[in-house]
Amino acid sequence: MKTVLSVDVAKNKSMIMLMNSDGEILIDTKEIKHNLEEFEKVKEKIKEINPQNLTVFMESTGTYHLPVERYFKENGFNTLVI
Repeated sequence: MKTVLSVDVAKNKSMIMLMNSDGEILIDTKEIKHNLEEFEKVKEKIKEINPQNLTVFMESTGTYHLPVERYFKENGFNTLVI
């Protein structure tokens, strides 16, 4: 089963949602700020859920997506920018 963390990136914050391939929402839509504390909270929640085949998807937003992409890649998440 695939799981997707979708990230809608904006300046200094993002909206996230985690959903599996059955359409089950594992983390409901929520706003996070682009800082280490918020990213760590998301990572810990993902670890608690322990999803299979997780991919992080985000849009390319000039430079706004770069810290988000960097965090997830540096923490071993399969991360795709579209």
